[in-house]
Amino acid sequence: MAAASKAIVPDSERSHTYDGSGTEDSPFVVEFHKDDPGNPMSWGEARKWFTTTIVTFSVFAVTFTSSAYSVSAAKVFQDFDISTEVFTLGLSLFVLGFAIGPALWGP
Repeated sequence: MAAASKAIVPDSERSHTYDGSGTEDSPFVVEFHKDDPGNPMSWGEARKWFTTTIVTFSVFAVTFTSSAYSVSAAKVFQDFDISTEVFTLGLSLFVLGFAIGPALWGP
């Protein structure tokens, strides 16, 4: 499996000094350069819409999966002959993973 590509930081960026001292009273102010391809303000209209659409569908997918599980309760009880506690455990583990997962695997 190939390693994820990493952004290359130009030497001009490495030696750049930023205003502030990195404290709460005097935070660093980081700004994008005019021609920085990572600056969302310089993205084209199509890329902005694509990014917005992907993020929106991701949010709807998570919402749908938790809702779909709950709506299917009657059929799951019937087909798998399980108790309410076992069914609730599945939803509880999903919500727990949704709450703790980003803290463990997020940046």
